[in-house]
This record gives sequence, C-alpha cells and structure tokens, in this order.
Amino acid sequence: MAFISIIPFLSGGGSSISAVLTRIDTIAISVSAVIISLLWIPIAIEFFSSDESKRMIARTRLKNAAIGTFIYILAVSGLLYAVFNYIITGS
Repeated sequence: MAFISIIPFLSGGGSSISAVLTRIDTIAISVSAVIISLLWIPIAIEFFSSDESKRMIARTRLKNAAIGTFIYILAVSGLLYAVFNYIITGS
C-alpha cells in the first residue's frame, strides 16, 4: 500500500517531484536553523553573564562556534564540496 501512495508524486512528472524536493530542502534548512540556534544558546547565556571568567570562556567559545557555523553553512550549501572538488580535480 505504501507504494501506491507514492504513485501520485511520480505520475505528475517533474513538477511534482520538484515540489517534493523543494519541500524536503525547506525542511532540512529549518531543522538546521533550529539545531544551530540551540547550540548557540549556552554561548549567549555565558556571554551576557555578570561573572567575568564566564564571559572570557564565552568569547573563546564564540569564536569557535562562529567558525563552526560558517563551515557548516558552507557544507550545507554545497560550496565546500565545490571548493574541494576544484582543488582535487582542477575543474
């Protein structure tokens, strides 16, 4: 029965498959945004703390988290793959 429920997506041609892929892409981006924001919450709490030692630790974690988020965005967008592909293959 599960195969029969997939048939309407496949029989509509490229437009329905494209719509499904667009929806999956939107869901993946949304989940990634939620995960990244949840990982940034402890850093923000320490950054605005009144304790000076916690703020210093938060500054170090802030730098590492910013670099990690940037690398993650490059990986998700495919730009990281393109750069490594160009380095390895030269095209």
